[in-house]
Amino acid sequence: MRVLLAIFALLLPSTVMAQTAAERSAAREAAERRIEADMVKMTSLVEALARNLGQMHYLRTLCFGDGDQQWRTYMTRMMYVEAPGDAGQQRALTQAFNAGYYLEQSRHAVCDQSVSVDVAALAENGRSIARMLGDPYREVN
Repeated sequence: MRVLLAIFALLLPSTVMAQTAAERSAAREAAERRIEADMVKMTSLVEALARNLGQMHYLRTLCFGDGDQQWRTYMTRMMYVEAPGDAGQQRALTQAFNAGYYLEQSRHAVCDQSVSVDVAALAENGRSIARMLGDPYREVN
C-alpha cells in the first residue's frame, strides 16, 4: 500500500502535495467516515468486501489505466472461494463489486490527491472486513 501511495504522490501536481498534514489528515478522516457510513448499509461481509474491491478496482484503473486488473483478479479469486458453483451468490458478489466501481466512478473523474486519500481509507476498510471474515467467533447470518 505504501508503494501505491508513493506512486500516487509522483503523479500529483506539486500544489496538491503542498497540503498541510492537518488538511491531509482531515481529508482522510472524512473519507473513512464516508466509507464506514456506506458499510453500515451492507448486509453481508463478503458482499462488503466485494464492493470494496470494486471501489479499489475503479480507482486503480483510473490512475494506472484499464489494463491494470489487479483488483478484478482478486475479486475473481474471492468468488471461487466464497461462491463455488453458486450462481446466485456469484451474481450478488458481482453486483456488489460493480456497485463499488460505479460509486467511485461517480466520485472521481481524474487521478488526484482525493483518490490517494480514498485508496488509503478503502485499504483500511478492506483490512477490517478481512479481519472480521477471519474471526472464528463472529456471528454468521
